[in-house]
Amino acid sequence: MRASKMIDRHLTPHQQALLPNVTITRCRLLAALCLLLCLSSATLATQTPTPVVAATNATTNATKYPHAAVYEAHANQYLDWASTRMQGIWARRRSSFLNLTTKGRGYNAINQAPIKQEIENDYRHLVYALAMNLSTIPVMQLKDPVLRRRVRRLAKLQLYGLPDKDYEEAKDLLHTMQTFITSRMVCSLGDCQQTVAMVPAIVNHAMRTKSLADLEYFWRVWRSVLADRNRAKSAFISYVRMLRLAASYNGHITPSRTWYLYYDTDNFQRELENVVWEIMPLYQELHAYLLKCVRSTYGEKLYADEGAIPAHVLEQIVRQAWSPRPVFRTPFPTHQLPTVKQRLEEILVTPVKIIKKSAEFFESIGLNHMSDSFYERFSRRIGDEEIGSDCHAEVFYFPPEAALRYCPKLDYKKLMQMHGNMAELQYNLYRGRLPFGVDSEPCPGFAAAIGEAAVIASGTPRHLNRLHLLFNHSLSEEQSMNRLFRMGIHTILAIPQYFINDKFLVDVMDGHIGAQELNCAYWNLQNKYAGIVPPQRRNENTFDPDFKFYRGLNPEKPNTEKLLSEILGYQFYRAFCLASEQYRPGDPEYPLHNCDFHGSTKAGDLMRQMMEAGATRHWRDLMEIATGERKLSGKGVMEYYAPLYTWLKEQNKKNGVEAGWETETRCSKDYNISS
Repeated sequence: MRASKMIDRHLTPHQQALLPNVTITRCRLLAALCLLLCLSSATLATQTPTPVVAATNATTNATKYPHAAVYEAHANQYLDWASTRMQGIWARRRSSFLNLTTKGRGYNAINQAPIKQEIENDYRHLVYALAMNLSTIPVMQLKDPVLRRRVRRLAKLQLYGLPDKDYEEAKDLLHTMQTFITSRMVCSLGDCQQTVAMVPAIVNHAMRTKSLADLEYFWRVWRSVLADRNRAKSAFISYVRMLRLAASYNGHITPSRTWYLYYDTDNFQRELENVVWEIMPLYQELHAYLLKCVRSTYGEKLYADEGAIPAHVLEQIVRQAWSPRPVFRTPFPTHQLPTVKQRLEEILVTPVKIIKKSAEFFESIGLNHMSDSFYERFSRRIGDEEIGSDCHAEVFYFPPEAALRYCPKLDYKKLMQMHGNMAELQYNLYRGRLPFGVDSEPCPGFAAAIGEAAVIASGTPRHLNRLHLLFNHSLSEEQSMNRLFRMGIHTILAIPQYFINDKFLVDVMDGHIGAQELNCAYWNLQNKYAGIVPPQRRNENTFDPDFKFYRGLNPEKPNTEKLLSEILGYQFYRAFCLASEQYRPGDPEYPLHNCDFHGSTKAGDLMRQMMEAGATRHWRDLMEIATGERKLSGKGVMEYYAPLYTWLKEQNKKNGVEAGWETETRCSKDYNISS
């Protein structure tokens, strides 16, 4: 009874009301278990020890764990209760989606925000109460492996594990830091009659301009606003305190164990770091080539230590990955990539046809067929008032159905993104057949990695030719190199940044970085893993992480999820291509970078097996189904970009450019930053 009260005192009255009968049952059960354990101990104490014999290896689970059946009944009772209530939450989510339409009922994502928040709060209270009760169950004494997975995953939480008051504070802090990205708080090029936000105004300006002064102005002023009264730093430190508190509720002495909770891996950060170093030779060659390019563009105005790229220029390079007039030089400027815009508008005509072509990709490999009912009831257009500068499709989960709200824009980028959205839809349909608690991806980023593999395949010349958007199934050698180069800027330059942003957060959480050394520690990481320096000297009075760092502070969408989806996405892509025999190592007619596994039921079978399993098994077990490997690896990335890597090494050697960097971080505690 006392143990039960210790658990219940953490619940709010609303949460306690959810469990009236279950709590009483738990009290009686714990009392009975205590009596059983005492009797068992007394019995064991009077027994004469017997020699250990070979038959000991045949000891049954029931003998080893005599109360396993009781614990399983206890766990199932809570899970049945939670599953019943989840049905109600899913029904409300379904109703909310069906009310989202461009005309008729007048609902949109903006005025439905309160309804969405109410549903979210009820879900949080449910999983909070469930975790409080499941945490009393000794997981390893459960015989059923799926039940063990359900209890293990639901017994510990991240921010949702905080009591109401602390959770609301954490949510407010997170919201405050998200507003740094979208709030208009920077004077537009010195004119404070008009203010602009980092997203979309400043990033769009960086994509278009060739003024180094403009880049540096926005980079510096945005951070100056955040440094005023320690606005960003104090919010970040307070938020880290909340993350540490959440970890303490999980019994984690090292807070990062809660941040990496669903990866269920010791020292996961080291594994991520190893992958970054694995692709570092390619990154360094690309970095060296681009540094020479931007020095040619900006001349002596560009400050750069030996081998380093200023942060504001790197951000511009990434933004211009597919720009027609970038600040860098493509490998073969006279061999431009063919445009598909006109053909796409002629052939696909409407966004709905893009959705159907994306669905057909998965249907061709043996996955779920999207019925007419799906397009009529569960595929809805985003309203004009919600589109903004760049709208993104949204996938919904309320089993047994999955739904989609799509962007009405008709372009190549949306075609690629829709293949990722359709992969998520397929995943939702498969996982919806599983019990609550394991009806999810096995770790954050796993589902997105499968989607990434589909996106890569759908963007190949071979697939675009299949869609009649290109006349040939392959590009010329020069065009192919330009394509790999552009893709490399978009992907390879981003991977170290995902790692740096989460490593910085985790090292602060774990106390490896102190509050008095935050900024310079951040620049040490940028220098070590990315060869990046600030455009001007910095000190500890500022807090300089970029806007993508703040995006990744939400445990539900961390930077690690993006990093894993990129790396594992290329691993999956390579595996699907080998299964389909559309990638034949050493055969120039079937290179990895032009593999389209469309129509391959062998690739589809691998994908389906992983989707059907949901979180019933460890993510390493599931990735092994497709890749034959149990660890993250940069092999897929390095094989995909092998032709680009060879070309970059040759060009850098020819131009006398040495890859790598050895430079100071341009940050010190006592440096005085001029205004």
